[in-house]
Amino acid sequence: MISSKYFAVLAAAGLSISGAVVAQTVPQVPQSSPAMTIPAGTQARLPGAHVQAVAGGKNVLSAASPGVLGADGLPSIEGAQAGNVAGLTYYCTHHKLVLGTSPIVAARNIAKRPDVHSDEFYSLGGKGLLQMTDGNVFDIGTLSKDKRVTTCNDLVKKAQSFK
Repeated sequence: MISSKYFAVLAAAGLSISGAVVAQTVPQVPQSSPAMTIPAGTQARLPGAHVQAVAGGKNVLSAASPGVLGADGLPSIEGAQAGNVAGLTYYCTHHKLVLGTSPIVAARNIAKRPDVHSDEFYSLGGKGLLQMTDGNVFDIGTLSKDKRVTTCNDLVKKAQSFK
């Protein structure tokens, strides 16, 4: 009978050998094109050519897009209509950025409106895309978590104001 001490040594040796075999089969990453790095403490800027577009010619802007955020570091929710607010409220509750039943009730109440389901911004809101006044959309997922929470709380208040 093999004692547990010898068994542990054999098991460890077997894992080491199997790990070495796996490590040898992993392909090496080519070093011909190094990845771009951004120095710590700087903010990334997206060139205009790298802005993603969605249906209808709208651009998806991010927190790194110049001039998108206000002085408080938040995007404006003024351009968001009922459909977009309903979709974003769902996004916020689904990602646990707002808690409680109030956001859910507000989203359900807006979703009952007949104009909401035909609004293309309803589905975009469900993906975290905020309707801007200039026709573009802003990806709230690019904000820091505390800014997303603040934006979601503002959106819930706006959702509760719709009747």
